[in-house]
Amino acid sequence: MIWCTTLTMTPVAPDDKMLEAIRASIPSLKTQAQFTAFTLGFDALRLTFDAIFSQNESREKQALATLEQAFDVARKSTDLAKKFEEVPSESRGPASNPFTSPPSEFHEYDTQKRLMLELESINTLSTLTEWYETNKADRDRIVTQSLRNILIDAIRQKRLSIDQAVT
Repeated sequence: MIWCTTLTMTPVAPDDKMLEAIRASIPSLKTQAQFTAFTLGFDALRLTFDAIFSQNESREKQALATLEQAFDVARKSTDLAKKFEEVPSESRGPASNPFTSPPSEFHEYDTQKRLMLELESINTLSTLTEWYETNKADRDRIVTQSLRNILIDAIRQKRLSIDQAVT
């Protein structure tokens, strides 16, 4: 397999590296819904490889099933985007936005993953509180609802596990 890249003279900020890599390697990714499907698929692919490398056949089967579901979501989101293209923009409701709008912030995925990783190492309520306050601006930059929900749920779960460990 030969990989081709296009070189540009424009410097890329670190936060934009993921955005530029995805744009360059997947030029047909045009909507927020497609981006969400891609990020879910990418996570499933990572989990699949980890399961293979750890020789955990049960996890591998689950991860492969999740990956196949992500492919299905990608197909369906692309089909919906095509259908919405035929509807005049003034006739569309807000629910069509993920299928008609370009990805708002590719780097929010990276921010969410970094916050999730940091959250894993927190073991005390004081550290969680400090982390929560310190990362407010980063949390606010995560605007894709599915990514935001995952992060908020993880924070809530961390709080519960800390509370249970104390009692």
